[in-house]
Amino acid sequence: MTNLGWLGTSYAHPDTLSPDRWERMGRSREEYLAYYESMVSERAARDHAAPQVGQSAPDFEIDRLTPAGKRSGEKFRLSSTRGKPVALVFGSYT
Repeated sequence: MTNLGWLGTSYAHPDTLSPDRWERMGRSREEYLAYYESMVSERAARDHAAPQVGQSAPDFEIDRLTPAGKRSGEKFRLSSTRGKPVALVFGSYT
């Protein structure tokens, strides 16, 4: 059995973890399975509803920011750019 690919992830399959690893995690095998399977199911549901490669992005409106990162009072709507190339950059600071 490989350590990669459990439920489509890079996480180790629970059966490959040693008893001392379970102790360090502070969870039983059953708790880990329930927690992780729930997390993967939620992610799969979100991914299923997401636009697929090649589909148009859903329309949205956001506040424009100034170069200093403050709100400018102007809005940007994706649909106003139809027919023009647009780059959407997603990220997180958490």
